[in-house]
Amino acid sequence: MVHRRHRAAPGRGVRRHPGHPAGASRTRGPRDASDGAGRLRRVRDPADAPDLPDRAEEVLEVVHAIPPGRVLTYGDVGELVGDRGPRFVGNVLRRFGSHAPWWRVLRADGSSAPPLAERALEHWREEGVPLRRLAHDPADVRVDLARARWDARGWTAPWAPR
Repeated sequence: MVHRRHRAAPGRGVRRHPGHPAGASRTRGPRDASDGAGRLRRVRDPADAPDLPDRAEEVLEVVHAIPPGRVLTYGDVGELVGDRGPRFVGNVLRRFGSHAPWWRVLRADGSSAPPLAERALEHWREEGVPLRRLAHDPADVRVDLARARWDARGWTAPWAPR
């Protein structure tokens, strides 16, 4: 993600981030799992983050429910959780999903995030996920979503009312 630096307006000083105490500027780095401003932090073990953000636990439950050899898109997971977008799902997986089968959640075009593509491809081959190569770039291997997408219609969410 590219962050652009903004020049402060004349006489305005440094831009401050809402929710931070006066005098604190926006910085990147480790954060508490629940910092009160809606931001998440990376957590190696979900047990270390008892205060997962609203709906984050549901995202992880959906990801764990995807059977081997099947996949969902970030948007699919967001819909199953209920009115959450793909970016939210990606952030939850990035920060809390190291113990989840993250390779089963893809972009809408059947690809994985570039830094994870090689590792994801190993998992896909191991699980027998249907793959396809792009005609214009045979090195670009993606999941065949038409054949590999998990049909979650019969799945009941553990948090759903019964």
